[in-house]
Amino acid sequence: MNQEYDLIGIGIGPFNLSLAALLDNHDKKVKFYDNKKTFAWHPELMFGDAQMQTSYLKDLVTAVDPTSPYSFLNYLVKNGQFYHFLNTERKAITRIEFQHYMTWVSEQLESLEFDANVVGVEHKENKFLVHTKKNTSIASSLCVASGPIKNIPLCAEKYIGDKVFHAKSPELKTIDFTDKKVLVVGGGQTGLEIFRNGLKEMWNRPRSLTLITGRDNLSPLDEGPFTNEIFTPEFVSNFYSLEQETKDKFTERLLLASDGNTPDYLQEFYNELYMDKYYHHSFPENQILPKRWFESIEEDNGRFAVTIKNLLNGQEEYHHYDIIILATGFKTELPRFLSDLSNDIERDAQGRLIIDREYKLKTRFAAPIYMMNFSRHGHGVADPQTSLMSWRSAVIANHVLKNHFYKVNNVENGFLNYFHS
Repeated sequence: MNQEYDLIGIGIGPFNLSLAALLDNHDKKVKFYDNKKTFAWHPELMFGDAQMQTSYLKDLVTAVDPTSPYSFLNYLVKNGQFYHFLNTERKAITRIEFQHYMTWVSEQLESLEFDANVVGVEHKENKFLVHTKKNTSIASSLCVASGPIKNIPLCAEKYIGDKVFHAKSPELKTIDFTDKKVLVVGGGQTGLEIFRNGLKEMWNRPRSLTLITGRDNLSPLDEGPFTNEIFTPEFVSNFYSLEQETKDKFTERLLLASDGNTPDYLQEFYNELYMDKYYHHSFPENQILPKRWFESIEEDNGRFAVTIKNLLNGQEEYHHYDIIILATGFKTELPRFLSDLSNDIERDAQGRLIIDREYKLKTRFAAPIYMMNFSRHGHGVADPQTSLMSWRSAVIANHVLKNHFYKVNNVENGFLNYFHS
C-alpha cells in the first residue's frame, strides 16, 4: 500500500533540510527524498580554506526558531565545541564546519530518506504520486529543492568528460594536474578557490595554471551592512510586489551582493601571490586574465585549442590546454521528474517559472508545489543564498501546518527605505 504524506520534499540540501528541521515534531506527516547515499553538500568543493559567505547564525533554523535543537549553537554545545569556537573569534565559518553541522542535523531527522531517486511525479485527484526507483508515495503537497543544473558553455558541451568538466563534478576529486596546462573558466568564488588550490598543488604540480573571467576583476563580495539590508524578510516581501522589469534590472545591478569573492579570501590570496612573486618563487607558471570570454574550443591531438575573446580590445587569443575546468555557475530549469506536469505549469514572458509570494509554483491545479531556489527573478538575489533559508522554510512550514506557528510577517523596518515614505 502506498504511503501518504502531507508533504514530500524532493532534494535534501540545506534548503529542504531546513524545512525538515522546522517541521520535525509537528503533527504533519512529511517525507524528504534524495538520490545521494547520505547527506552531502558540494563535496567536490570542500576546500580547507573555503569559507561561508554568511553568518553562522543564518543556519537552518535560528532566525525563526532560536530554541530549536537543530541550531548551529546547539550543535556546538552537543559536540563539546562551544567555548573553543568562541575563542576563534570568527564571524563566519568554513564550509567544512557547516557541512558537519548539517550532517549532524540530518542524522537526527527520521523524515529524511536517502538513496531514493525520484524519477517522476504525477498529479491525480488533487494529490501527487511521487515515484522513486523503489516505490510510489502519495502527497498532498510537494517542496522541490533539487538544486539548479550546471551551466555549461554551449561550445564545450560535446567535450565534457574527464578533461573538460564543470567545477561541481566528481572529476575534480580525481584529476591529476601533473605537468598539464590547466584553464579555469570563471572568476567567482569557486573558480578562485580552484585556481588558488591548484597553485598550492592540491592536484599535483601543473605546468601552468590560467584563470579567465568575463568580469572586470576578481571583484569582492559586497557585504556592507546597508547592502545586507536586501537580505531581510521585509525587503524580499516588498521586492516581490514590484514590476518584473524593475526587479530584473535591480537584481542585475546587485550581482556582487550575492556572487562576489569573499574579501578576506581575496586579501589572503593576493598576499600569497605577492610573497611568491618577490620571495618564494614556488608557484607554477600562472595567469589571471579578466575581461576574457570563453568563445570556442576544439580538440587537437589530445589537447584543446581554445579561442578567448579579449573584451577590452576586441582581439581573439588562442591557447592550448590539457585540462579545462568550468566554474561557470548554474542555471535554473524545471527538474526532469516534473516533466509530466509541465503542461500544467505556467511561465512568464521569458519562459521562467512563476513562483508566488509564498513560494508556490503557479500551476493549473490546487495542490501546492513549493519551490526553493527557483525564484531569483521573483524574490531577488537572496533566493539562491542561505541567508534567508530558515525564513523561507518557515513561510512554507506555516502553510503546511495550516497555522502561523513561525513568526514570518511581523518583521522590523530596515534602515533603508526602499519602499516606504
